[in-house]
Amino acid sequence: MDTTSFQTKITAGYTFQGDSIILGAAVLDGAPVKECFVRLPLATMNRHGLIAGATGTGKTKTLQLLAEQLSANGVPTLVMDIKRDLSGIAARGESNQKIVDRHNLIGLPYIPGSSPVEFLSLSNEPGARLRATVSEFGPVLFSKCLISMKRNKVSSLSSSNSAMTTNSLCSTCRI
Repeated sequence: MDTTSFQTKITAGYTFQGDSIILGAAVLDGAPVKECFVRLPLATMNRHGLIAGATGTGKTKTLQLLAEQLSANGVPTLVMDIKRDLSGIAARGESNQKIVDRHNLIGLPYIPGSSPVEFLSLSNEPGARLRATVSEFGPVLFSKCLISMKRNKVSSLSSSNSAMTTNSLCSTCRI
């Protein structure tokens, strides 16, 4: 397929009424096509999503792009960041030659910015501490914690009004 036909098909397939967010450039024959963007309609971003793939395929970068663009459009987003790969979106981005070259290649200007972030924690990690009851944890997560606690020979749990705090539960088990 020639570049013009490809661009026409991609543009027609990724044109929506209303606002959209850009995931990146479409790729033809292994190379990105300049100013030929893959978009998602903002109106559809109120659903659950899954980003899956092998190591090094861009999962983290895709999630970062989604979270940044949703934030820029005023859409609150909850992201589970167990490995702390995404916490950097709170800091203003810095340009370098690799970023400039990539953005020139796809035809999208690089505009460094930051996103508002609130860190929440179920354990003693930095962030606003959360508490949860046993019923809020659910049976699968709770059973994993109990198994982990048994392995670690933890014999007692702190409880108050039949509610287990994450302080007693998650500080002893890593899920």
